[in-house]
Amino acid sequence: MPEEPNPQPDTAPDATRKRGYFNKEQLEDIDEAASVLTAAHSYAVEMADQGITAAYVDSFESAIAEAQNRTANAGLTKDQAETETAESLAAAKALEAGLRKIQSSAKQKFKMLAEDGDPSTNFPLDGYLIGARINTSRAILIQSATALIARATADDLPGFSTPEKINAIQTLLTAYKNSEETQQEGGEGKGLARLSRDELIDTLNTRRSAIQHAADAIWPYTNALTRPIRSSFQIPTARPLTL
Repeated sequence: MPEEPNPQPDTAPDATRKRGYFNKEQLEDIDEAASVLTAAHSYAVEMADQGITAAYVDSFESAIAEAQNRTANAGLTKDQAETETAESLAAAKALEAGLRKIQSSAKQKFKMLAEDGDPSTNFPLDGYLIGARINTSRAILIQSATALIARATADDLPGFSTPEKINAIQTLLTAYKNSEETQQEGGEGKGLARLSRDELIDTLNTRRSAIQHAADAIWPYTNALTRPIRSSFQIPTARPLTL
């Protein structure tokens, strides 16, 4: 992590001066963080196994985005963020209602085929997530929707016998993904926007460092084959990463 910069004003009329909000060292921190983010996305599976979840990477990406927005004097207004939050909640409710309809249709078919008492003709409910909580998080809701849409596509469910019926649920999923991504940017940004310039950089550097230490654990420097990967995470290739 770069040393804490001295609070001296920039005087040279260069690109750093034009960007204004951050000093040179902080801009370098942002650039390094962007490189580490790219590597974290490239090795998402390995990162997750080491405890760097998709949510953590998302929070890191949000800090980078906030920093980049500040350099360009951009960002969401309070009203925009609140509107996007409401839109995201509405999209989630619409998607969940569509998924419940799939589950209800599956249970309907199960009951109808169980009427004759012949186990060989029973309709299996495996994969329909009956009794599961499908909306505990964004990731769970998206995974649940993907699984239920796939099952409804494969099975001839009452009320979902045409591609149009399935496509309607897929459209709800797409709408939720789009609105939730925007809302995450806005919601996380609202919290990050309250941080001072130096606090924001500290947050960004802390998250970046955690990801780098995970990479240091996954790809030890003692293995020469790991050097390209270590380099992509901006960590030393011939020695362990210091705290």
